[in-house]
Amino acid sequence: MKVTLILPAIGKKPGEKYLKSWLMEPLTIAVISSLIPKEVDREFFDDRIEPINYDTDTDAVLITVETYTAKRAYYIAEQFRKRGKRVIMGGYHVTLCPDEAAQHCDAIMVNNCGDNMKLLIEDLENNSLKSCYQGKPCIDYKKADRSVYKRQQKKYLPVSLVETGRGCFHNCEFCSIAKYYNSGYIHRDVQDIVEEMKSCKHKLYFLVDDSIFSDKEFARELFKEIKKLHITWTTQITLDIARDDETLRLMKESGCEMVLIGFESINSGNLKQMNKEWTARLGERDELIEKIHKAGISIYASFVFGFDEDTEESFIRTLEFSKKHQFFVIAYNHLLAFPGTPTYKAFQDEGRLICDKWWLQEGYTFGTISFVPKLVTAEELRALCRKYKTKFFKFGSIFQRGITCFKRTKKLYINFAYWYINILFHFEVDQRIGIPVGENLEELIK
Repeated sequence: MKVTLILPAIGKKPGEKYLKSWLMEPLTIAVISSLIPKEVDREFFDDRIEPINYDTDTDAVLITVETYTAKRAYYIAEQFRKRGKRVIMGGYHVTLCPDEAAQHCDAIMVNNCGDNMKLLIEDLENNSLKSCYQGKPCIDYKKADRSVYKRQQKKYLPVSLVETGRGCFHNCEFCSIAKYYNSGYIHRDVQDIVEEMKSCKHKLYFLVDDSIFSDKEFARELFKEIKKLHITWTTQITLDIARDDETLRLMKESGCEMVLIGFESINSGNLKQMNKEWTARLGERDELIEKIHKAGISIYASFVFGFDEDTEESFIRTLEFSKKHQFFVIAYNHLLAFPGTPTYKAFQDEGRLICDKWWLQEGYTFGTISFVPKLVTAEELRALCRKYKTKFFKFGSIFQRGITCFKRTKKLYINFAYWYINILFHFEVDQRIGIPVGENLEELIK
């Protein structure tokens, strides 16, 4: 028995390589591989960096699908099915749009696969494949199987991804994670996490977790164990971490040098619209940010624009806020109406979606606005995102923040990472805009 694992790419511009900052190691594939019985042969094609062999000798093809990769995933599935191969799809998008995905494959896996993977393999061997394998939110594996992409490892960024937990207790309306996990949180066993970290190749780690502070006792135990490894790591967190001095101290002592925080907006009306007004109740936002910085932890600050009170003034104020706090790096993204979220349904009910299935729309490009904003046009919103990202990543801004970064930490590795990431993002502002989703991936240039 042999299965072929596929990670579809988002897309790229003709004649250009795939975006460098999108080349993180495919942890999802490693997790899936760890759930497949050991006696089953497997191979992996990473659509981001190599051609897919549609004529490979295999018994089944497993494709993981996200909303941005759905169009490409369906094309890949069609190529294999033309050749008589059985195709199974899973992932976030499949769970949020099961009826759509089912039209393009032989079977779908809804929610986390868990024990269903073993059942799927048995059904493939017995030629009794079901059309749907209904799973549940879970995180019940011991160690991700990175050997499945050993051949491609050198093409990825030098960061080890290790999953610690899934889900989040908050219920932000635009967030597909909140919908997927029903605003719940689950985590792995601490010792399983630590043992996996010991086996990783790169010694800069990103702990993959939507909100590692969701379970405080788990987080504290994890930080105490990670401290023993003497490593450097980053993760995603909510701002309320700064209200817990003890946990913040443990984070820093365990090697945490940067956290990604989704501020989303500094406008109270927008926060209320997205059901994230709880952040306004945390206390003085500036003070909490400074507490994190004083602890020696940098911040990757993420913001989303396109809510009903956003105008160019929102961008001006956010840029001032970003410069005031000298963030390590920022993301100024436009709002995305992910299927299955309250935001998507609201826009649909109000007739504000430009295209119901924007992820499959012919000619859709990365950065295109898929809905009608209230106070600016869709094109204006797109242009403003570009304009203010460009302002933040000007060389003068990078130099000034680089001095601040050095004052916050003397670790050479972090300072090198600062310059590498910021200069990379400086050039990628325009490279990202206009990438055709699902297109130009059959070119030999990867």
